[in-house]
Amino acid sequence: MALRAERRRLREGIRAKRSLLKGRSAFEKVDARRKFKDAVARDRANRAHQDALARADRDKQQKQQSVAAQLRAFDSDQQNSEARELQLLRRQFVDAALRRAHLSVKDLNGLGAGLINDLAARGIRTAADFTGISRGPAPNGKGGVVIWIHTSGGRKVHVNGIGEHRAKALVEWRKSYVARAEERGPKRIGLADRRRIEELAKQRRAELKAEETAAEAAANETRSEARATLDETLARLAKAARDADREAAAKRAQYDFLAKELARLEAELEPLDAAYGGFRFRRRTHNRTARTEPSSATTVLRQRPSFTPPAPVSLEKKSPETGPQATVKRPGLLWLIPIVFYFGSALTGTPVLVEAPMWAVAFLRVGHLVAASYLFGHWIRRRRQWKEQRATSLMPAISIHIVWVWLIVAVVLGAQYD
Repeated sequence: MALRAERRRLREGIRAKRSLLKGRSAFEKVDARRKFKDAVARDRANRAHQDALARADRDKQQKQQSVAAQLRAFDSDQQNSEARELQLLRRQFVDAALRRAHLSVKDLNGLGAGLINDLAARGIRTAADFTGISRGPAPNGKGGVVIWIHTSGGRKVHVNGIGEHRAKALVEWRKSYVARAEERGPKRIGLADRRRIEELAKQRRAELKAEETAAEAAANETRSEARATLDETLARLAKAARDADREAAAKRAQYDFLAKELARLEAELEPLDAAYGGFRFRRRTHNRTARTEPSSATTVLRQRPSFTPPAPVSLEKKSPETGPQATVKRPGLLWLIPIVFYFGSALTGTPVLVEAPMWAVAFLRVGHLVAASYLFGHWIRRRRQWKEQRATSLMPAISIHIVWVWLIVAVVLGAQYD
């Protein structure tokens, strides 16, 4: 009784250890997947870091190129600025000279005091108050074409008594003042104006240099932030990987301990089974490479084995039919004929149904596939059982009925839609 209890304890321990060790393969797969995800996360962090560096360099180059283009354009603009400044000074000098030229009777031949007063009443007192003349219809629509005087404000006025000859005299008088003013005007800018232009140019160059320096500083700051982000991410991933590796090592050590315990229990049980039986359990505990034909006896009597003298050796060759394999039956290869036929019919759509509804075609193909799958599955399973156990393993009795019944159904259905 104690021996039986010991063997039961060992067998239950072996079953428990094996049940626990079944989870090792799943654990190793999960751990490998975790390591792969860690590698992917590190690679993603490195790629993000490289993208940030490339983006910082690209932004810096674009800003520097923009600043360089502005500097090149500014060098030419400085010369243009001097020319514009000189032109502005000359225009201001001419305008001042024209404002000092008042309309007078002695300077304007043909214009009396009355016409000059009429012009003053309409806002024309100096040469700067008008710009030219033009011909146009009279203000009231009567009187034909008259002379219109253009003021500096953009208006047009008409003074009765000023015809084409007097208007030309007025324009010529203004042109003479403009010519004298342009001749007397400044030919170059003054020293103060030049210094002012240079100060503006220096200030603008300093602003552009500051923008270039700011672009470099922004790029360096972006690089520093990207590096800090990368270091933080890698440190976090490394810490998580260390923790996971520590847990995996502890779990793996537990599995190793279970494997050692299983080997110890099997080593303790093996001599007991060898001495006191336990054939069925021993067949489950060992690898299933060596299998013998099952005997009718399920237990072995606990008795000392008796000595049996060896049988005489015969030199005659035994035929295969006389061995134990001669009575073992297995599924034959002829079953492949309906299997291949039904598989081929499912793939090719045989028989071809002319003007048949879709449900009939689908039903026929699915039936071919189901019949072939059923027969092929049982045929493979029975052949494997015969090969491993060396025992009789035949096809189910319904298999032959499935072959003929479905063949009749296919023929009838094909004849109906032929």
